Amino acid sequence: MNPVARQSVGSTRFRSHTTPVAPSVPRETRRLGVLSYVGIAFGGSWAALLVANLLGYSLDDPAVQLLTIAFAPAIAACIVRRWITGEGFADSGLRLRLRSNWRHVVAAVTIPWGMLALTALMAALVGLWTPSMTDMGGTEWIYLACGPLVCVALSPIFFGEEYGWTAYLRDRLVPGRPLLTTFLTGTIWGVWHWPLPWVGYFGGSTDVSDALWSMLWWIPLSILLEFMIGWLWAATGSVWPGTMLHAGSNMVASLGMVWVLGDSIGVNTATALLCVALTPFVLGVVIAGRWTSRPAAGGA
Repeated sequence: MNPVARQSVGSTRFRSHTTPVAPSVPRETRRLGVLSYVGIAFGGSWAALLVANLLGYSLDDPAVQLLTIAFAPAIAACIVRRWITGEGFADSGLRLRLRSNWRHVVAAVTIPWGMLALTALMAALVGLWTPSMTDMGGTEWIYLACGPLVCVALSPIFFGEEYGWTAYLRDRLVPGRPLLTTFLTGTIWGVWHWPLPWVGYFGGSTDVSDALWSMLWWIPLSILLEFMIGWLWAATGSVWPGTMLHAGSNMVASLGMVWVLGDSIGVNTATALLCVALTPFVLGVVIAGRWTSRPAAGGA
């Protein structure tokens, strides 16, 4: 992504790092790509979920997740790049470039620790949890202590989403307007999750009210995560740091909450705590103007 625009909000200056490919694509081609990508990503994912549900499979099974939706956004991006718009893969950020991006990689794999710590602190402050309530075994503590390794090891699984939403969609929605494109990408990404509460993602059957609230909470959670993932993408031009953060958000912060706080607080309360925990990190990168420009990342 090349530096193509600056947007001022108050006294803060935002600098968007975008690829040289997306802005140079004709507007009609870009529009075709966006509409085609969203249609394929949503249609393919939701159709797979419907079929799995009709066959009696539940999405709380990781294997079902992998076979239905985990890689659907990446597949959609590849189809659009290769056969619909012919844009190719030069701007898709497949190279990690650890030597130049190691600071952002460190941030990506340690922020989930901070999210977990903040959720525990907030739960304690509002009376939802006390440290004496934690009943974790040694295996869980070791797992959480290895959080950064978990982020790296599981990043290939979450690559399936980030290669679509981040490496393809976000820079093509509203080029040159990083705040708006972040809100839009996060909203679209959140809506994409909407069928999950209805197909067993939280295990067993979900109360209708809880399912509807889960759908609602997925929007701010996705937007906040997209701010962080977009910052990593803008600063590195690589899809991998954001993928590691996504893995950590799910498999360190969220899973850690279940172990540390217990599942009695409920899914929607846990999601609200995650949103609040993410907010200081988002404010940090936005206020500090950390959407730093870099030369084109390119390179498949």
